[in-house]
Amino acid sequence: MKRMQSKEDIIKDQYMKTLTCFLQDSTLYDCLSINNQVAVIDQSFSLFDVFNVFIDTHIDEVLFWNPDVAYYDGVFTQTDLIRIILKCYQNILNGVPNVWGNSKIQVQPIMEEEDEDRTTPVHLKQLIGQEQINKLLIDLKTISVRDWFNSYGESLHQSSLVQADMADNLNDAMKKILKQGVTRIVVIDTESRIIVGILQQKDILAFLVKGFSQYFHLQLSLKSHKVEVHHQNNQQSEQHELEINYFSDNILLLNDKLPFDTNVYDVFYKLIYVIKRNAIPIVDQNNRYLGLIDRRDFLFILKYQVFDMLNRPAIDLLNFIKIEKKQFAGFSICNKELFHMKQTLKEVVENLLLSSRGSLVCLNENQEPIATLQMSDLFKICLDDIELE
Repeated sequence: MKRMQSKEDIIKDQYMKTLTCFLQDSTLYDCLSINNQVAVIDQSFSLFDVFNVFIDTHIDEVLFWNPDVAYYDGVFTQTDLIRIILKCYQNILNGVPNVWGNSKIQVQPIMEEEDEDRTTPVHLKQLIGQEQINKLLIDLKTISVRDWFNSYGESLHQSSLVQADMADNLNDAMKKILKQGVTRIVVIDTESRIIVGILQQKDILAFLVKGFSQYFHLQLSLKSHKVEVHHQNNQQSEQHELEINYFSDNILLLNDKLPFDTNVYDVFYKLIYVIKRNAIPIVDQNNRYLGLIDRRDFLFILKYQVFDMLNRPAIDLLNFIKIEKKQFAGFSICNKELFHMKQTLKEVVENLLLSSRGSLVCLNENQEPIATLQMSDLFKICLDDIELE
């Protein structure tokens, strides 16, 4: 016996139909903005120079330029940045070189097994002194991107360039993003075949927020003149009012958190290799929420070169971040960090776009975190029913 559809099911079906039409009627060109500019680095740049590009420009990725073929040659992201620093830091503490050359007296670095199944990070018991910090800075300023990847037997193509034509419709681009399991897509000019921008999931969600409601009401006004759909108007008008609670089964599975005394090195290690999330809530001894630590917060460590922070408890980094944020008067007003289950899907997307962390946390009545949301989660929720074939 076929189960009767709930009101929410009907609303979601109507929402998906309208959303699919909107995506098919929009192109990647429509979605591009000045914020989608491409940052390019040469493989000869030092690691230190690359990190400064991230700090100075507030970007999430850069493209490699390969002079041998005179074209782009892979993507370097904030995740790559964190992996390199964690590895360099560990090597310095263990007294092994970060790269090696042809000299027979040089020791090959100890390689971590940083596979996807590893669940236990390396716990650092040693403290890093000023001499070791100086050695770390020297390495970062002298080791090039090419030397780093060649030394570890890795390819500069570690992040594939998933591409799409800027004349392609958004629906096809979304299929490609979901099917390839990536968070960004490189946009190519139709005629020149030159890369004109990089679209991330957050750019597409921002475009949806700006354009979908207007498109929806336009379609509704056109359909309202047709007798056969008149009885559906009330449900259609509620499409973008669907509560996030409707998706709670999936959301409440995202309940990772760490205690306040967790080593900062371990926090970022777990973000990258274990839970593979952009941010994680930090809780006190009573499991109450203290704040979020995001991958982007790693840039504070690089900007102020406080590498000893990696061996301090997570609460120290949270306090350090709060002090830095106080310098921006409007930050606490504009920044969004929390959501609740009674908010609509549209409201949650808007708040997520206003979040400096790119993540939101849901708390219960005891101020305990019960779920987190990031761009990729809402991206999948909004586009859950798009066919990939």
